[in-house]
Amino acid sequence: MDRRRFLDCAFAGAGTTGIWAALLAPAVAGVTTQRALFAALPRPKPGDWVRFVMGSGVEYQKQVGAGSEVTEHGALMYYETQVGTPGGSCNPNTMKRTYLRGSSFTSLFDRAPVLADVANSGTTLTRWSDVGGGQTQSPTDARLQLLDALYLYDERPLHVVASNGETLALPASAPYGGSENSSRGKLRSTATTHLVAEFAPPYDARHKLARIELWTSPAVPFGVAKYRAIAHGSEPFELRLYSFGTRFKTDLAMSLETIRSLTPDGTPIQTT
Repeated sequence: MDRRRFLDCAFAGAGTTGIWAALLAPAVAGVTTQRALFAALPRPKPGDWVRFVMGSGVEYQKQVGAGSEVTEHGALMYYETQVGTPGGSCNPNTMKRTYLRGSSFTSLFDRAPVLADVANSGTTLTRWSDVGGGQTQSPTDARLQLLDALYLYDERPLHVVASNGETLALPASAPYGGSENSSRGKLRSTATTHLVAEFAPPYDARHKLARIELWTSPAVPFGVAKYRAIAHGSEPFELRLYSFGTRFKTDLAMSLETIRSLTPDGTPIQTT
């Protein structure tokens, strides 16, 4: 039985919070890492989408859609993102598609290797960091970064200091309505597992985080309902689920093969 099928069956047959806490028990028992915590959560599948409101001080909205393409060499997985105003629509001119090197989707925290990046702003199509398409990658483009603040990717050991069940008002799943659709499913009380973990000192410019809180639920893509990171010298970074659902539809109906043919040297082109 695959992992997702196991989770679906398990939660259908017993209390959500109890089983979810049990799955995370190895981490709750003592020392872990952020990567391990996020890796224990379910991954999206093609067609899933989610909008988070996030930021430190100034908030913005980020939409993440999970998509795939069928090629002669197998499936290509990608995340397609857009940003916008919290609680509003997303701006299609901010569309960025990141193709993954692996054959599966990643956790929200995982800095997975990138195959290629594509952006479509208005009528301008751009391709970069496409090693398979004859381009080079900068260190910052070589790894996926769905959480936009680099300091959040702290790999130091974490000490879990608390874990408890908590009920949050989360939206119901809804079919994708497009970039400019700001509606979301009806809010409903949802059981989550709330974890609190702390980093040990010392702290420096690279290792700023002191504490994180994570609210998890198997009912949402990435398993993340809410996340808070406390850092020295910065305002807290917070992320919370705004809306999510299925039937994600890309705003760029082109495959990577087609995009490569249109941008042979990587120069941005006008598509209309």
